[in-house]
Amino acid sequence: MKKSVVIASLVLLSGTWLFGTCVANAQQGKRTIKSGVFTAAQAKSGESAYQTNCASCHGSDLHATDAEAPDLTESIFQFGWKGKTVAEVLEQIRSAMPLDNPGSLNDQTYLDILTFIFQFNGAPSGNQKLEPNLPALREIVVEPPK
Repeated sequence: MKKSVVIASLVLLSGTWLFGTCVANAQQGKRTIKSGVFTAAQAKSGESAYQTNCASCHGSDLHATDAEAPDLTESIFQFGWKGKTVAEVLEQIRSAMPLDNPGSLNDQTYLDILTFIFQFNGAPSGNQKLEPNLPALREIVVEPPK
């Protein structure tokens, strides 16, 4: 193999390793929903909003009553939300829910509903309310609470 090809390969491998290391370090610096990123009062408010806006399809106990709707229990974390940021999940829900009127709730209500779902699935509450601040929400990663 020519010396220039070997050097180019080493540079490419070094760059790939460096990029991967930087991404991993950036992810490690983010908080997760396991670190108490919402209040108990917020989750309680979210439960009320959930029962009004979501329970008819996703079930009052987060086990779907509609065959087309997913359960919002452990499986949603394993197969849908795991590794995403709260901002990404907020965007996903806001653009699709409620099914008959997507985007009809304000961002705080969507977040409150998310905190109820997080708490229902075992995420602990903390002492600071989760606010609809997209840059801050991009710093919180969704991980299965249990």
